[in-house]
Amino acid sequence: MRVFEFLKRVAFFCGVISFSAATSQTFCDTTWYTGEGTQYGGVAGSNGGNCGIWVDEDDIYTCALNHSQYDSSMACGACIHAYGPIGDITIKVVDRCPECKPGDIDFSTGSFVKVATLEAGRVPIKWQFVPCPLAEEQKTIRVFYDAGTSPYYFKAMFSNLFVALKTVEFLDDDGSWVNIHREMYNYFVYPGGLGGDKTKVGPYSFRLTSWTGEQVVAENIEAVPDKEFDLGVQFSQPYCDDATQITEVANDVEAAGVYKVEVLDVQGRLLTTLSEWKPQLLSNLNPQVVIVRQYATNGVFVQKWVVK
Repeated sequence: MRVFEFLKRVAFFCGVISFSAATSQTFCDTTWYTGEGTQYGGVAGSNGGNCGIWVDEDDIYTCALNHSQYDSSMACGACIHAYGPIGDITIKVVDRCPECKPGDIDFSTGSFVKVATLEAGRVPIKWQFVPCPLAEEQKTIRVFYDAGTSPYYFKAMFSNLFVALKTVEFLDDDGSWVNIHREMYNYFVYPGGLGGDKTKVGPYSFRLTSWTGEQVVAENIEAVPDKEFDLGVQFSQPYCDDATQITEVANDVEAAGVYKVEVLDVQGRLLTTLSEWKPQLLSNLNPQVVIVRQYATNGVFVQKWVVK
């Protein structure tokens, strides 16, 4: 059976993802970027970054992305796995670095010290976009309505994204999907208000499209100004065409000094962590398709779809 058929079945039984016709267009971008890493104080304990995303006071795993790849806030909420001179880390984009060149990342101080020493100041880095690790108790996308939202004005932010968000549309009264403009500061704004009924705010139906081309639909979502609501849907792990059999994966970084192997399901949930590649240890795992990430001391990071 084809791997994509496995993925659809696993996601269906998990009861999280609503697949649409566009799902078959999802792809896995394994592009690596290089640049320089620097550090700043970060925005922990606030939503003061350009993305407006709330960052908990003890959350050090954030960064400001260079202006070019910030891409008018389209990178907001995306996660990055970055390597530096002394280590690697997964961080979330919550801010913009206007003066940074393409490929550059301005790390929060707490995350910078995971990849370099503070004394180093400016260091070479290598990184790529990866799905975000999500809290076990909160796996679905959230929408926060700005206090100014009314029947005549719509302003909202979508967060808790497994894969970065590209566009948001609303279902109009005539049955058509209408695009909602995204501002540089990551809010989606529609000046005339959504829909023709101006006697109330919401409920609304949204269609969200990820960077990978996947679409999910959230129907009849309640709307109250200055409140946050659960959409009940989430993007899935992007599908990679290089799926392989489980016994073949070890050869990819055999001589690279693998120090950690992570095994995840198709929703990005960590199933187990190994110190080395031991496919025989996975015989007790139920999913028929898993994702294996291998981390090596020479900076090699490999992610593979694996058919058990």
